[in-house]
Amino acid sequence: MDKVRVVFVCTGNTCRSPMAEVILKNKNNKIEAKSAGVFAANGAPASRQVEILLEEKNVPFTHTAKMLDRNLAEWGDLLLTMTSSHKALVLRDFPEISHKVYTLKEYAATENEKKYDEYHEKAAEIEMKRAAFLHDITKLDTEKQAEKRQQFEAEMRKELSELQTLEQALPSMDISDPFGGTIEQYRTTYAEIEEAIERMIERLDREELEG
Repeated sequence: MDKVRVVFVCTGNTCRSPMAEVILKNKNNKIEAKSAGVFAANGAPASRQVEILLEEKNVPFTHTAKMLDRNLAEWGDLLLTMTSSHKALVLRDFPEISHKVYTLKEYAATENEKKYDEYHEKAAEIEMKRAAFLHDITKLDTEKQAEKRQQFEAEMRKELSELQTLEQALPSMDISDPFGGTIEQYRTTYAEIEEAIERMIERLDREELEG
C-alpha cells in the first residue's frame, strides 16, 4: 500500500502547520507529510519560537514557508487545516477536492464521530453543487443566468440551513494560534496538535485495517 500523503495548512506556514508536519514525521513513517499556508510568503522562515521549542525537544527541524497551490493540494490524500476559516479558504480555492479537506481536529475526532462525518458530507455536497453551478451558468445568456442564479440561491438556502444546524452541534474545530505569543503558548499549541495527530494516526490505522 502506498504511503498516505497529508498536507497540513495554516495561515503563514510558519507556526502551526510546520509543527504538525514535524510531529507527524517523527511519529509515523507510513504517512508522508508536508505543510503550506493560505497566505504564506514563499521562503519565509519558521517562527523563532517554533525553532526554540523543537530545539528543546531535540527534534531536527529545517523549514521555509510555502503557499498552498494546486499541485500541493492535489498531491495530498488529506488536507488538514488548523482552523475552520483555513478550511473555508481551501474549499473556496479548490472546491473539487472538498472530499479530502478537514480541519485536523475534525478528522481526529473520536467522540460523536458520526456528527463530523455528516457535517463534512453535507459541506462537500454543497461545494460540489456550487462548483457545478458556476461551471454550467457560463454557457447561458445573461437573462437565463439571472433566472438560474435566483433558482440556485433558493435551493441553497435550505442546504445551508441544514449545514448550519449540523455545525452548531459541533465543538470548536480550531487549533489555538500562538503567533506572537510566549514560548509557553507555543508549548500549549504543540501539545494540542500532538494529541490531535495521535488520534488522526489511530483513525488512519483503523481505516486501513477495515480495508
